[in-house]
Amino acid sequence: MSHTPLAPRDLLILAVLADQPQHGYGIIKAVEDRSVHGVLLDPANLYRALRRMRRDGWIHEVVGLDADPRKRTFGLTPQGRTVLKAEVRRLEALLATVRPTSASGGGV
Repeated sequence: MSHTPLAPRDLLILAVLADQPQHGYGIIKAVEDRSVHGVLLDPANLYRALRRMRRDGWIHEVVGLDADPRKRTFGLTPQGRTVLKAEVRRLEALLATVRPTSASGGGV
């Protein structure tokens, strides 16, 4: 079953976690830093998305990375990495089909 297309929020969360495991606030800040179009996450929406991604097997809770036991840290699973790669390939293919060719003389 295909999980694409992903919402921009989900794509950014998976991309952030592909770099390294993060706790909630770290994910929020990294998504804000990466987001050119201002995807903002509030904690309620973030944790709702993380629960869904965990249920779907895309992420897992990483134990023992933080000295503060109250911080829940999340990492990408192999399935999550597969979903992320599939979405990136889909978006790259879409961009390739909409880019003007040099023969058309048009520009975007």
